[in-house]
Amino acid sequence: MSSGPTPVYLSNSECLVVLFDLRSPNAVEELHRQRAVWQGDSDIEALDGDHFVLVVRPGWVSEAA
Repeated sequence: MSSGPTPVYLSNSECLVVLFDLRSPNAVEELHRQRAVWQGDSDIEALDGDHFVLVVRPGWVSEAA
């Protein structure tokens, strides 16, 4: 039995990192759906053949509260 990676808690609120395991059912579709939602505010990075990361840098984060 294997366990998942240690959770990472970002102290920088300027981005959101979402890990996708493409071996899971519907993961590919969900990755592309989320990428379409965030369009210009996100990038996809490959970790290996089965794991991809969606990095979201929403424009509203830099706006004054």
